[in-house]
Amino acid sequence: MQSNRLQKYVDRYLGIPLSFLFGAFCPGKALPRSDSPKKILIIQLSALGDTILAVPTLRAIRYRFPNAEITMLASSTNLDYLARCPYVDRRVAFHFPVHRLLYALRRERFDWAIDLEHWPRLSALLAYASGAPVRIGFSAAKQHRHFLFTEVVPHHPGQHEVLNFLHIARRLACPMRGKQLEVWFSERDRTWVLDTLATEKVLPERPLVAFHPEAGRRGEPRRRWPQERYIALADALVARYGAQIVLTGAPGEVEVSHQISVRTKHPPVMLAGKTGINQLAALFSHADLVISGNCGPMHLAAAAGTPIIALHGPTNAVQWGPWTSEAYPVCAHIPCSPCLNLGFEYACQALPDGTSPCMHTIAVAEVLRGCEMYLAGFRS
Repeated sequence: MQSNRLQKYVDRYLGIPLSFLFGAFCPGKALPRSDSPKKILIIQLSALGDTILAVPTLRAIRYRFPNAEITMLASSTNLDYLARCPYVDRRVAFHFPVHRLLYALRRERFDWAIDLEHWPRLSALLAYASGAPVRIGFSAAKQHRHFLFTEVVPHHPGQHEVLNFLHIARRLACPMRGKQLEVWFSERDRTWVLDTLATEKVLPERPLVAFHPEAGRRGEPRRRWPQERYIALADALVARYGAQIVLTGAPGEVEVSHQISVRTKHPPVMLAGKTGINQLAALFSHADLVISGNCGPMHLAAAAGTPIIALHGPTNAVQWGPWTSEAYPVCAHIPCSPCLNLGFEYACQALPDGTSPCMHTIAVAEVLRGCEMYLAGFRS
């Protein structure tokens, strides 16, 4: 789950006691579970990447229960991504004040609540407060959240999150409908990309390489590769392959891309802050290569089927890497890396620029070796 330090503090020091308290009222045994629920609530408040990785599970649940009404409770960003998803009937944005949200959820009388989070207590409390008699969710070490569920699925550190999510689908006897990720951008999104690239004079015969230099939420840049290395990489790709570089990022991430763009020898296309989630998916699907740290857009590129160079420092490439065969993970070289399982338990203090020491061990030459795999055909 993506959250700031205050939210984590409140979630831990208020969420854990509440989980114990309300958990005391939960039955000691799992309740009988109907094989034909009419209304299912699925909770996924996390950052974009977790939602993308949960798509094979959403698909399996949808096909197992074709007549059930499936409601997704998620952040607005996640709901934008899921706007055209065929596996969800209704979409509810998480919002404050929470008591109004809880009233709306209880009024729906859900049969099941499925919590796809693995560490925050908030989502487990929402599942409990929804009033659903059957509640399924993860048990993660030392998170003290599983007391609120009627059925518990272990979360396995070091296993890819796609497979962890699918354990819930298996618990519900959902046949697998493939493990591939998906995007659902519209023809309008595709047209916007083509028109924008034409306006920027991007040539179809030269490789288009997308850089997504920010990695993770604002104010927490520890997964970000140093800017000077993106600059050196951009210059090398232009020199070797005639690459056309496009910089992407959310509206709050424009400054990072701007600082890179003004220091490269050849001005890149600046699209940071100009794309919605599905426009970004359409852009990635049109690119020849995406280069990014571990973040939601990295997973979005994988879902779009685009080759990706994934830069991993604190994050474990086995658990959080791109779920695609068209990926070249580049991992840090430092004893304490990777340090993240749940997504926030960093082993090192950030450097003055906010990045992690491990991200500085990833050399430009190492990333270029990965680029060669996908761009060799463009050498002049």
